[in-house]
Order: sequence, then structure tokens, then C-alpha cells
Amino acid sequence: MSKKMQKNKTNEQKTKRNRILWGTFWATAIATAIGAGIGIPLAQASKVLPKPSPILNPDSHIYRIQDPSGNKIDINYGSIDKNPVLENKNKHIFEQIKKHISKYLYEQEYEASLRYQAIYNANKSKADEKQFALDSIEKITEKVKKELDDLKKQYQKQFGLEKKWEEKFLEELAKDSWGKSKNEAQALDFKINKEIEKNAYLRYKTEVNTDWTYLELKNGVKANKKVSYTIKGQEKVIAKKDEIINLQNELNIKENVDYVLPKEDSIENQVDSKTSIKIPIFVTKSFVKEFKNPQRFIKPWLDKKQAILSEFALSTKQDETGSEKPWKVKKDEIIKLLKFSAYETKDKKTEIKLGVEKLNDFSGFSNLIKEQEIKEEDEIKANNDKLLINNLSSDTSNANKFGSKGFINLEKTISSEDPSSYLNLLSIVLGDVKNGNNNVNKWIYKHTEKNDLFTTLKENLTKAFVESKYFKDFEKLDVYSKILGELKKDIFSNGKSSLKLSVVKNKKNGDSEIQKYAQYNNKIEEIINKFDEKDLVDVFGSVFRDTFSNGVASNKAKKKINALYKVGNNFVSVTSKGILIQNVHQFNNEDQVRKLIVRDLGIKSKANYKSLFTSELFDLTTIFSEVINSNEFQIKDLLGNEDFKNHIKNQKFTPIDSDKEKEFTDEDINGAINYISAFEKTNKTSILNNKLDQIEKFVQKQVNDNLIEDFKYDSTQNKVTIESHNGREAVDYIFDTIVEYVLNVEIKEKGKR
Repeated sequence: MSKKMQKNKTNEQKTKRNRILWGTFWATAIATAIGAGIGIPLAQASKVLPKPSPILNPDSHIYRIQDPSGNKIDINYGSIDKNPVLENKNKHIFEQIKKHISKYLYEQEYEASLRYQAIYNANKSKADEKQFALDSIEKITEKVKKELDDLKKQYQKQFGLEKKWEEKFLEELAKDSWGKSKNEAQALDFKINKEIEKNAYLRYKTEVNTDWTYLELKNGVKANKKVSYTIKGQEKVIAKKDEIINLQNELNIKENVDYVLPKEDSIENQVDSKTSIKIPIFVTKSFVKEFKNPQRFIKPWLDKKQAILSEFALSTKQDETGSEKPWKVKKDEIIKLLKFSAYETKDKKTEIKLGVEKLNDFSGFSNLIKEQEIKEEDEIKANNDKLLINNLSSDTSNANKFGSKGFINLEKTISSEDPSSYLNLLSIVLGDVKNGNNNVNKWIYKHTEKNDLFTTLKENLTKAFVESKYFKDFEKLDVYSKILGELKKDIFSNGKSSLKLSVVKNKKNGDSEIQKYAQYNNKIEEIINKFDEKDLVDVFGSVFRDTFSNGVASNKAKKKINALYKVGNNFVSVTSKGILIQNVHQFNNEDQVRKLIVRDLGIKSKANYKSLFTSELFDLTTIFSEVINSNEFQIKDLLGNEDFKNHIKNQKFTPIDSDKEKEFTDEDINGAINYISAFEKTNKTSILNNKLDQIEKFVQKQVNDNLIEDFKYDSTQNKVTIESHNGREAVDYIFDTIVEYVLNVEIKEKGKR
């Protein structure tokens, strides 16, 4: 980037920022807020909107904006000049509905907890019984009243002589912990609702429950007494003495779906008694039978574009001082790339391959996500990936999970201050190129197909190695000439860098082969260690530069690379940390997820599952949290049930603009849903804080470094664009794409202002 561009960039910064923010961010946020009836305080709005004249009335038109879909929205003075203290109508309705919802759900949980507790204690001795049922709302009210009375007495004792206790007491109630209440009645109501809400929504929290033993799940719970509970003075009998209580019915669970039992001949069953083995069960924390099963959350969770990311990393990277410079390489990594290792083949034989050649075979965890049963060859492939990561990757922390980094949380990733950490991933996931989505408006970088990338790298690395002066110096020595001659033959075949497979057929031959390749590895390491740092970079750094670049052979030419390569089923990029190979498996059906959950439960219960899986993929306690923890999801889920909706419509509340109670209407319910949807969306705008500045700095660095082919700078227009996006400004386009994803809106003309 020229100095002139840098200067112009500084002069235009504020103007451009306002243009982009108005074109995408504020247009979306304000349109959403006004549409849902969320008042925009004038104090805030005045920072971004033209200041209205004092003589304007609420209907006076003051501004027109265009949202990302092209709709024109007129903003009047009344929309923004709302008292920041005054709650708007829809917010008030939502809060009133939530009070009724919380109480209704809690009553369900309370009775169900009494039943669950009774069943849990059904076969226990008196000494082993546990009391964990929820308190009744009456009990909660008593506790809160006592807390409030104790607080009042404390202030009376402390300030009574000065006759200031009531003033201090009310100051305490006005704090957030008491809901900013104006009097005791409000404080009591607030605190009771808070206590109720703690357990009202247990159906939206998942857990791995270990309350039940192997035999209890296998054979049921045999009651050693009458099993019952009492609610509102009425006893409800569950089972008589000696009757069997079926847990599958009571908990709404199924074997090999929600839990896995160790096999009869498993080590677990041999070591521990079946009466003491606790079996992990994947359920919600709800006590209500109908809402204990979390399987219903899989579909809405999948709708959020869930994908598993597997990664393989090398530390080799570009020299930021110029694309024509040899890349930065490390001696130990070059040794690992050129060393031979043994890998198992699908026919149970052994093949010997260079580290660099196995890069083509990496597939990570996606190899183990199948609709059909996992075959032995799939296990072999996964174990080879694990071995490759341990042998070669600069990050071995995820080797036991075959390179898996777990599920991609794009929103969390986008929150990073460094765009380079998420732009490639965003391009992969949103572009969905694996499934044939070629819509150029979806991704940021268009990938470059380069299936021979690592094959070419292997050819060039081995050629550079055997043609280096250090190799030739060793080769001249009689003591090394024979073994190095054999090494060259095993690396090269017919003049091409096509490694021969050496198959170990029996122990005698195997020992001989192992000894031979061990000698090769010793010599490779010895020779590479003779390289000084400059020669190492000149020889091998040039290989990486030329293999990845699109430039001509001359060292003086610019040798820029593409932002994203597609190699087979993997995506490859070069970051400031090194080369990154990423495999993204996107889920498209619920059965795949269910099978993985069962697999994790099998590991947790030590159910004699394949030794291939030693650690769980999911955190089952938080797996769906991103989706089901939101107020929007919960309210829509509840009000989507007609019976529940009718229950709410039979309840009464006092509107914010009236003193008379009324029943909730469909209009009220829709207003509450619109409010919480807009509120959740508006809250997400925090992810976009400072995002524009970060993107501008990132793009400026890309152009200044001049290492990536995708960024094009036109000095005549002082404009940076991204290749394949029809001349659209890079900063605008990237920012629009992020806003589009975070706020779940469609922007028709991304990158155009």
C-alpha cells in the first residue's frame, strides 16, 4: 500500500466508517428495534441521528434509512424520543408473560421433583434416602419474607435511633439485587420470581445424570415400601411394596439412545457390582417426564449450521517482509517431514511413508462420522491420523481426538479481535463448497483447487534434500555412499518423486525393514542438522514458497499465495502461525448426531466400546446451550404449544398504559415474541463492537504485506477489493458478511454503498 493510500485512508476513516455503519449495522439494529416496539433513548440516538428541532412533534419525520434488504424505513421523532426510564409496551407484556410462564413451569417441576425423589428412595433404606425435591412456591414465599424481615430488622437496629432506617431500607430495595423496587411488595414479588426462575426452566438445561445403577436400569427399581408423595394435602401412590418401577417409562429414556449399559462380559461388570455401577444418562435437568429427553433439541441445534473442525498444523510460514523471500522453516520440522514412519494399511499390512507424503491422507474426525457402522478400515485410518499428528504436527494437543477441535461456534470465533482467525473458517462454512454451493456472495475467499499441493511439496522437498550440498558431501564418503544410494532409490522411482511402499509381511522381514528405515532416519536427521540456518531457509524455505505460490520461477518475482486452497476434502491456508490444514464436517441429519452421543455415553459408562475412542467428543452438559439458553428459543418453544398458549391467554395482567386488568390476547403474545426476538438480535450487536476497525486494520496489513493474491489494490481509485467479488470494497464486503451472519439478515448488495 502506498503512503498516499495510507494518508487518504486516515483522512477518509471517519466518513467511511459512518457510511458502512449506516449502510448495514445501524440500519439493521434500528429497524429491528423500532419494528419490535423497542424505544431508542434520545440520548443515544442523538449520537447517530440528526438532532431534531425542539418544535417537532412525535409524528414529525426526521430521517429515512434503508435496511439491508432494501426496504426504506421512515423514523419519526416519537420513535426515538422515548423516556429511557419508561418501559415500552411489548417489553412490559413480555415480562408479565414470563412471570406466568415461570410460575406455571415451576409448579410442574415441583410436583415432578416430589415424584422423582420418591422413586429414587423407593429401594433405599431410611439411612440412605435423600431429600432433594424443590420447595413449594409457598415455602419460597416464606423464605423470601423472612429474608426481607431480617433485612428490615437489621436496618432498624442499625439506624433506628436516628430514625433513618426506613430511608436506608428503601435504598437497599432500590438496588439491582432487589429489582430496583420502590416498596416491600415489589421487592417481595421480584425476589420470589427470581427464586422461581432458578428452577422453572430446567427442561432447557442438559446433564449427564448418574442417579441410577446398572441393575436399576436393566431390571427396574423394586420398591421396599409403599412409594408415594403428597402434594396439596393429597397423597399420590406410585407403587406398592415389592412392585417394580420401570425407569425407561418414568424417565422417558431408551437404552442405546440415552444411555449405554456395559456388556455382560465387560471388565466394568467384572470389577464392580451391578448394584453399584452408576450409568451415565443423557437427559435434561427437568423432573417432568415429558421434558427429560433432550433429543428434541438436535434439530434446532443443527439448523445453526453445526460442523466439526479437525486441524493439522505446521509451523512453516511466509516471510512477512516479502512474498519473494524464502519461507521461515524450522530444522526439527523439516526432519519430521522427511523422516519415514510406519502406518497400517486397510489390509492389516504396514506401509512406510515420509511424513510429508501423509499430509495428503489427513481427514481428521470426519472419517468417523458415518451413517453406517464404522468399519475396521475407518479405525485404521483414524489411528494413522493420530499417529501423523503426534509425529509431525506443531500442535499435538488434539491427537487423541484425531485432530478434532470440536464443534465450530462461529459467533464465538467471530468475536476474536483478529480477523485472520475466522475469515477462512467463515468462507468454508458459509460457502459450503463441499456440498456444491457456488454462490459467490456467500463466502469471503473463493478457494483455489490444488489437489496436488502436498504431492508437489513432497517431490520438491525430497529433490531439494538429495541435491543439497550437505547430502552430496555425505554421499562422497565411502562409509555413507551405499546407504544414501539406497535412500535415494527408496525416495525416488523412475525419476519421479513417487515413494515405494515397503510392506512388512513377516517378523523376519519386518525386523529387517525396520532396521533399514531406522538407518535412513538417522542419516536424514544427521544431514539436516548439518545445515546452518541460512542454508536451511534458502533450500527448504524456497521449496515451500515455490510450491504454494502462483508466481514464476525467478526469485525476484512476487510469489504471492491464495488465501484458501482446497486439497481433496481439506482446506489449506497459511497464517502468521504457519500452515493450517482444516477438515470441516457439516452435519445434515439428526442420526449422525445421535450416534455420536451414544458413542460418548458408551465411553462414559465404559461399555466395552472400541478402544479407538478414549475421550468424548461432546460436552453433553452444554452441547445445545448456544441454542436453548436463549429467551427467544424458550418463549417461542413454549408458546408454540397451543395448550400452553391457551393457558397464558386465560391469565390476567395490567397493561402499562392502564389501571385495569385484562387477559392476554394473541396480539399481546405476538408483541412479546417480537420484542424478545428483537432484543436477542440487538444483544448480538455487541459481537460487532470495534469489528469495523479490526477489519480495516486487517485489510490494510494484507495490502501492505502484499503476500496474499486475493487482495487487489487499485491505486487509481485508492481501493482494495477481494478477488471474485466484482470490484466490491474489501472492508465493506467483509463487514457486511459478518453482520449478515451475526444478525441473521440477508444483505442484497454486500460491499456496495
